Amino acid sequence: MSLQIIDGKRFQFRDRDLWMLAEIETHPKVTKWNIYAQTDDLNKMHGVFEESLKALPNKEDQIFLIARLDDTVAGFLGIQCRKEGVDHVGNLGLSVHPNYWRKGIGTRLLQTAVKHARKHKLSKLEAETLATNKPMLRITEKAGFKSRAQRKLGQRGNTKTKFFLR
Repeated sequence: MSLQIIDGKRFQFRDRDLWMLAEIETHPKVTKWNIYAQTDDLNKMHGVFEESLKALPNKEDQIFLIARLDDTVAGFLGIQCRKEGVDHVGNLGLSVHPNYWRKGIGTRLLQTAVKHARKHKLSKLEAETLATNKPMLRITEKAGFKSRAQRKLGQRGNTKTKFFLR
């Protein structure tokens, strides 16, 4: 199998790719760790991806990378650049399908994202995850991120960790 990390702005998404992205984002093992989940409805998530990826090529403030194993979307990473005086800062989100966990895909996505961010003149990247998400903690550490803050989240008593890369 051959892993490719592809810039979403230069990729011609097929409907099948959108369904794979939606499946990743709504998979119960993924939503368990997703702090900012929009919906757990597969059809709605397909629509979210369809709409946002259609507009992606015109979005200067966004980076979107996909990880493909042969003809399958195995994961993705998005960076949203901040505005209003802090346009040098990007917030990132990363998801990998559970079938492809522990294969280095998240690490490769994050390492590639750091290179893209530097090309886009971002001097700081931020990522947040639940403090119990040990795999994400390891991935961010490998990519050079440092833990900067922790805070409690809502009723579940989970702790969220914020990471920074300079």
